[in-house]
Amino acid sequence: MCFRKCTGKKVIKLNTFKKATISICSIFLVLIIFPCTGFGQDIIRFGVLPVVDTLPLVVGQQAGIFDKEGIKLEIISFQSALERDAALWAGKLDGYFGDILNTVLLIHAGQKIKIITTAFHTHPKYRMFGLAASPASEIKDLSGLKGKQVAISRASIIEYLLDRILAGRGFSPGFVEKQEIKKIPIRLQMLLSNQVPAALLPEPLLTLAESRGAKILADDRTLNTSLTVLAMQIKIVHQDTSLLPRFLRAYGAAVKKINQDSEAYKEVLVAYTRFPESIKDRYQIPVFPEVKTPLKKDIMASQQWLIKNGMGDSMISFRNIVFEISQ
Repeated sequence: MCFRKCTGKKVIKLNTFKKATISICSIFLVLIIFPCTGFGQDIIRFGVLPVVDTLPLVVGQQAGIFDKEGIKLEIISFQSALERDAALWAGKLDGYFGDILNTVLLIHAGQKIKIITTAFHTHPKYRMFGLAASPASEIKDLSGLKGKQVAISRASIIEYLLDRILAGRGFSPGFVEKQEIKKIPIRLQMLLSNQVPAALLPEPLLTLAESRGAKILADDRTLNTSLTVLAMQIKIVHQDTSLLPRFLRAYGAAVKKINQDSEAYKEVLVAYTRFPESIKDRYQIPVFPEVKTPLKKDIMASQQWLIKNGMGDSMISFRNIVFEISQ
């Protein structure tokens, strides 16, 4: 009553004070009720393929691990590498999941990306790719493949691994006849229907083929090399030097979460990848590597293979392919 009877200035001061107090309280209340809902977060659009190797990204997003680092991770799934790469060239992606060869080829072609970590590295106990003989085939080991057709996808990690697997057993790439069947589901179908004597397949389709009578002749467990990677646009890393360390902390936390109890994520794997429900209980989720970039030898070996097979004419330096930033 007193302030109303006194000067108008006092009323203005009081009203201003009340408004400021209410505004502060309102903001505080919103932050309590809606923590980490995108306010002040960095939006990262990540292109992936629906495969086992992308599980840490999915778990990190679903569990809110990236949110805690101030990152809103948008996972955009593509049915083929061709579609994913087209989106990358169109500037619609900030980062992507892919194999090491495809990433090197993109950089060779002028794409301004760099590898930030290995997504999957071969493991002595867990296979990710393998060479399978058809159920009706009488082939019992690699030596039985001499001169026979092996279904693959040319100029890809599939062909690269076939050459590596053959070389590891003392055979040259010409030991077998490579048959181009790009689409993996068709490759699997042709193997199981005995239309091709052998095929190189990734997990979990390798386990599915085995469950239906295919014989596994060899796999990638002894190769000791990086297979798939995560890469990010150079410009967004340079715009905010804290972004990459935060992203890698979140990704590493997701990897650790899965490795501690991989069975708990079987349903997530089935829901977000092309994982066959029928082999869910038979398949064991592999151990994912801790955050670490591929070794220089892996990058150089992939480039040498590309040049040898007419897909490159020069080597790119390691530092122009891989981000070397501490977390």
